[in-house]
Amino acid sequence: MIKLDELMSKLNAKKSKNQSIVFAVFQPDAIYFSSSDTHLELPSRYPLSDKSLAVSLASALSMAGIKNVLVDVILHVNQYQSFQIDKPAIPKSEWQAALPFLLKDLIREKVTDVVADAYELPNSNKVQSYVVHKKLILELYHQLHEQHCELHRVVPEQEVWAQSVQDLSHFLLLQKSTEGSFKLEAFYQQRCTFQRTLRGVVSPLTGSSSSPLQLDGLALELQRSVDYLSSQMKGVPLHVLKVCCDEENNEEVVAALNERLSVKSSVLDAEHDSSGLVLARSAHKVQSGAINFFQSQLKPKVDHFTLTNVAAVWGAILVVMLLITAFYQYELAQKSKYLLTLQSQQTMLVAQRDELKKQAANHQPSPDKLAAISRLKKEIDAKNASIGAVDSIEQSKQAGYSGIMSGLAKLANTDIALSEIEIDNNQLNIKGYARNAASVPAWIAQFKQELHLIGRSFEKLKIERDDKGVVTFELKTKQEAK
Repeated sequence: MIKLDELMSKLNAKKSKNQSIVFAVFQPDAIYFSSSDTHLELPSRYPLSDKSLAVSLASALSMAGIKNVLVDVILHVNQYQSFQIDKPAIPKSEWQAALPFLLKDLIREKVTDVVADAYELPNSNKVQSYVVHKKLILELYHQLHEQHCELHRVVPEQEVWAQSVQDLSHFLLLQKSTEGSFKLEAFYQQRCTFQRTLRGVVSPLTGSSSSPLQLDGLALELQRSVDYLSSQMKGVPLHVLKVCCDEENNEEVVAALNERLSVKSSVLDAEHDSSGLVLARSAHKVQSGAINFFQSQLKPKVDHFTLTNVAAVWGAILVVMLLITAFYQYELAQKSKYLLTLQSQQTMLVAQRDELKKQAANHQPSPDKLAAISRLKKEIDAKNASIGAVDSIEQSKQAGYSGIMSGLAKLANTDIALSEIEIDNNQLNIKGYARNAASVPAWIAQFKQELHLIGRSFEKLKIERDDKGVVTFELKTKQEAK
């Protein structure tokens, strides 16, 4: 089951993705701005006054009319401290809570008054730690909250410098902010692994009021640092030196250093912008896993179970329940009306059924009528049977007569002359005249060629001559012959 705190953090994360982010870069002379939203009208530079950093930031946003945005603050190196210490023998998730106690011998502030964060150094058993006063973070939060803005992250500037050089993750950086000091930093895998303030080097290095000895001193300090890094970080390719020094001619500085150093120097920003502008332009590249001084324990705990919230939730639940109850009451009323309609229809249909049963009982036939109907049916069946027998006989006679007469016609010849033909059912009697006595058997022999004469057997064949000498014959079939 998801906890309420986890659910709220997910909702806040989704909300943050939809909000615009303003990047505020603190430098000794001013605050420099940039934003992920190009529609915001931000000042590129807001000069610092005697007011605190947080108040100056809130004033700058107020003058620009900026509200309802997330703010990422990038602190200058003068506003925090950094140390390299041995890697803590505790889980990394507990570093933020334990670091103030591990650094208590290196800082002057109380352990309870600081916020610390760290990351592991590559190829080493040490960590790079950063410490800032808790009061500064809380003041930033409250001032932004009054301006209707939300503090998102507070990041040391080294995390931005590490992302400032495109397609280059290993390099050295000679950097000086306006009104700041010269410092040398080494970056490996886009993490700061070394930082040093060059205290013996003062501005200006270039121009009419400068001295070549200044550049010689700078080159000497840089070479010492390069030699130290080469001995401490063996195998790390730190052979490129980037230069970004405000109030100096960076091209002249690069030319002078290339004549004096073993590493190759080049200008970091081709547009020759100030350090504050370069940081503001690169601030959006800082990744989510970077050092963040605005830690979860500093964020105010939002009590979601206030009386107002609980009352609002219960009110909403009550409204929903009332709506559900009203809906089901309406459904129940509709169903009740429908049920009454069905019951009314049932009562009417039952009454109709009873009435039809009564009518059916009154229409029952009497036994006398049933007996008369039975006698009439039997009489009709007998007559139908007689009619069928007569029709069968007639059909048989018609079929027999026509077939026999057709067969005899086909067998007609000049030797036989028929004088009398008698057909009765299946019996055939024939009388006639013949040219001679032999013609009669020959004519009878032809019966097998006709369908209606074939197979007939004769029980009497009488051939004789009359007084005039004419041959007569008489032929009678057997009674059972077909």
